[in-house]
Amino acid sequence: MSSPRAIEIIARGLVRGPLGILACKNLKRGYFYLPGGHVEFCETAAAALKREIREEMGIECAVGPLLLIAEVMFDDRGAPRHEISKMFHVEHFAFPAAVPSLERSIAFQWLSPSQLSSVDLRPACIRRWITEGGGFHVTESGLHPS
Repeated sequence: MSSPRAIEIIARGLVRGPLGILACKNLKRGYFYLPGGHVEFCETAAAALKREIREEMGIECAVGPLLLIAEVMFDDRGAPRHEISKMFHVEHFAFPAAVPSLERSIAFQWLSPSQLSSVDLRPACIRRWITEGGGFHVTESGLHPS
C-alpha cells in the first residue's frame, strides 16, 4: 500500500497598492502567484505569511483579516498536488515600488488591474476572485465590504 500524500497548507497575501496587486513570479516557469508560502507544523497561517514575506522580501508587514480560502487540486509535472490556500489582506505601507527578492528563483511585480486578466496568476480561482471584485475593497481607512 502506498503512503498517502500530504495536503499542503499555503498562506498567501493580498497586497494592494497604488500600482496594483503585488505578485510573485516563478522565474523558471513564468507564472505568477500571490506572495506567501507553506505553513509549517504548529505555525498559524498568518504567522507563516509574515515569515515568508520577511524571508523572501526582507520586509516586515502587518497581516490583516482572512479574505478567502481556496482549495485546489492540480497536476504538477506528472504528480498530483492538493493545496488549501488561506489568503489574507496585507497592509502595503512598507512595500516599495520595486520590491526586492531575496531568492534567486522568484521576482516580485506589481500587476495592474488590466494585467490581471492576461497573466498566468495561479491558482485561477484566486485570480477570478480578485478580478471579479473579491467582495471587498481597500481604501486609505482599511478593508470594507463591497
